[in-house]
Amino acid sequence: MTGRLGTVFRYDKRVRRGRLLAKATLSPAGLATGGALVAIGAATVGWPFAIAAGVAAWLTSVVLHLRDPKLVSSLLAPDFDRDLSVLDSQHLPLMEAALAARDQFEEAVRTSGQDLAGMQVRITDVLSRLYDSVVWAQRANRFLSSVDQRGLVERYQNADPSSQLGQELAAQVEEIRKVATRRQETVDRVHATITGIETLAVKAASLALQTDALEQPGGELGELRRQLEAFESGLAEVERSLRTAIPN
Repeated sequence: MTGRLGTVFRYDKRVRRGRLLAKATLSPAGLATGGALVAIGAATVGWPFAIAAGVAAWLTSVVLHLRDPKLVSSLLAPDFDRDLSVLDSQHLPLMEAALAARDQFEEAVRTSGQDLAGMQVRITDVLSRLYDSVVWAQRANRFLSSVDQRGLVERYQNADPSSQLGQELAAQVEEIRKVATRRQETVDRVHATITGIETLAVKAASLALQTDALEQPGGELGELRRQLEAFESGLAEVERSLRTAIPN
């Protein structure tokens, strides 16, 4: 349970925002400059001036970092905010992997120095759709777990196919088979989407070496957006199919 709560806490959007602010307010450059001024001031004009100079240097670093448009856009951009605590131990790892892929993409964007904020927002949209698919996969799994599938199949095999009971059992067996098939399709699509986001992270990092690709609407960046849209529409399709398969 502790590990599960730790995962939920790790991916809480407030925690992510806090890490971004900490990166700005505790930047190595600002701390080093402040420390150096404190040391020089203490050795020359005394501690009061040294402390004041160090604080001033640190505040200047904080202000400069907080004025960074990329940092501001990251703080203001919509973030994934679904409740991971509703997922059980079988389905939570799917969202863990998806969010880790999102982090990998954001790290690639940060290190590349390119402005791909629009892509980050689209990935957030895809993650929300992926979460819905995982929740429905969990519901389907609970439904299947509540049914004695082996006993139902045995009753069906021993029943007269032409009788009313045989026909009812046949319909129930088919219904369960359909739910299981649709659930597996959904899970497979979730895995494919996670792998796709990881692939996008690698491609985003490579775009740093192709600045002209970012300037062409129909180039590499446009292709990445189209792939994300394909992931999202594919998830929506299998999710709808799963929802209709699960009995009320």
